[in-house]
Amino acid sequence: MKHCSRRQLLKTTLFSTALFSVPAPLLAATRPALTIPPLFEARRGKPIFLNMQNTQAPLLPGKRTEVWGFNGSYLGPTIKIKKDDFAKLNWKNNLPQFVAMNIQGLQASSELLGGIAKNLQKGETWSPIIPITQAPSTCWYHACTLASSAYQTYRGLVGLWIIEDKESLKLGLPQKYGVDDIPLILQDMQLNGEGAQLFQQNQGSFVGERLFVNGQEAPYLTVPRGLVRLRLLNASLSRTYELRFDDEREFTLIAQDLGFLPQGQKRNVVTLAPSERVEILVDLNDGENVSLITGKKRGILDNISHFFGSDGELIDNRILELRPEGLAGAFEKKEQTWQFNTDAPSLLSANVQQERTFYLDTNNATINQKRFDPRRLDVSATLGSVERWHLSASSPVGFNVVGAKFIVESVNDKPLAQNEIGWKDSVLINGNLSLLVKFENTSSNNHPFTFGASDLMLADKGCMGLMLVQ
Repeated sequence: MKHCSRRQLLKTTLFSTALFSVPAPLLAATRPALTIPPLFEARRGKPIFLNMQNTQAPLLPGKRTEVWGFNGSYLGPTIKIKKDDFAKLNWKNNLPQFVAMNIQGLQASSELLGGIAKNLQKGETWSPIIPITQAPSTCWYHACTLASSAYQTYRGLVGLWIIEDKESLKLGLPQKYGVDDIPLILQDMQLNGEGAQLFQQNQGSFVGERLFVNGQEAPYLTVPRGLVRLRLLNASLSRTYELRFDDEREFTLIAQDLGFLPQGQKRNVVTLAPSERVEILVDLNDGENVSLITGKKRGILDNISHFFGSDGELIDNRILELRPEGLAGAFEKKEQTWQFNTDAPSLLSANVQQERTFYLDTNNATINQKRFDPRRLDVSATLGSVERWHLSASSPVGFNVVGAKFIVESVNDKPLAQNEIGWKDSVLINGNLSLLVKFENTSSNNHPFTFGASDLMLADKGCMGLMLVQ
């Protein structure tokens, strides 16, 4: 249990009494409207400017917190670009320390992607031109600076990157950004009374008590009645989320990190490890307001008890309240079976060139009893090859690869059904996993790819490795 001083106990008792006296509708009315990150639609030849700089954000009501972000805003703009186009990037570092950036999930050579070997000093710019060759997916960009990726990402160097193509726009999916196609960036934080972000570099992991989505706590969003598409990114440093709706309604999982599943999967809950992304469809034709939450539904007594709970518990586990309005959708799609075109399951019949085994020790931040060494190459793979990687860990932990992609072949020796197999770059290790990894992008000794813990606290402590693809 947490240690509570006499002052904290009195303060919390008054807080609890106040909560009991406020009607639930009034509590809901105090929620802020969800902030939607600005959209930048990149078209051929149009440069994408991403200026890293200090800014301020109202993380707590009535307080202005100094944070980091892009182009004057907390967090970064959502970049939307089409397959077969070119991303003409313009990174600029206006922060007081050097920064390396990664676009997690983007399939490109290491020299264009950047990564740990491309540090931008204060005032420095870098302008790579990246061809977009991959299928529709939701990627994300964040700081990956060696030994500082957790701190810099936590401060706000985070943004979404959406890839579309002509075929995906004809599927009949919700696609009005910020209206029925909603980006949701999940972060947990620890704040002091003035709203400043608290962080300790030497911790083994980081779990905050407050849950933010797009930089806000427990916001609401008014949406048109009908199908709504939620694009969820776990941008937290260590925390894994168990996502569901508070009325346990069913939703359809249509995509994971790097693209659509062969078929939409009916779910009541989905797990999201650090760096993982999912896209879900929820039908709001019927019923009233509904909230997306993490963990189990709580009552007012549960929220009060969690205030006194063990370290790591969220004070409020509500992510977003959806408030549908207007008439029901003209076309009822409740019974529609969503089918998508993906070549991910074909990897099951591919020729496997090599098998590797990786064990992540989360207590010591090692992979196969080794900590990260910039002078040591951990994986050397052949361009175009497929390898089978066997993963396990001392405790559940997120894992990702940069510059490559994989499918999950089996979990605890149980093969996945073909209609559940989609392209991924991040996954939760909870048991024994078998991955089939495909290497379609080159890296070099001077600009290697990385793999390892997607828990950025562990990655900064050395739970990662270097990967050469030639």
